[in-house]
Amino acid sequence: MDLEAAKNRTWSSLRHGDTQIDKTILVEFQAHGQEAFRYEILEKLDDDVMPMALRDLLKERKLQWLAQLGARTLWPV
Repeated sequence: MDLEAAKNRTWSSLRHGDTQIDKTILVEFQAHGQEAFRYEILEKLDDDVMPMALRDLLKERKLQWLAQLGARTLWPV
């Protein structure tokens, strides 16, 4: 996974008002600008994760981090 490309896609989608993004987050981004948001790596997975298990593990970890941080997702889970 190319994290730098994912970050660039996220910022670009927010700047251009991507219609797939959560509307409340988009409104907040437009009102407060990129400076009010952070894009950061919260966890690194072990290198030995089986490729077939990776997608499910990423979904699970995403949901865990959203709950732990009380955050919303930009795109549907």
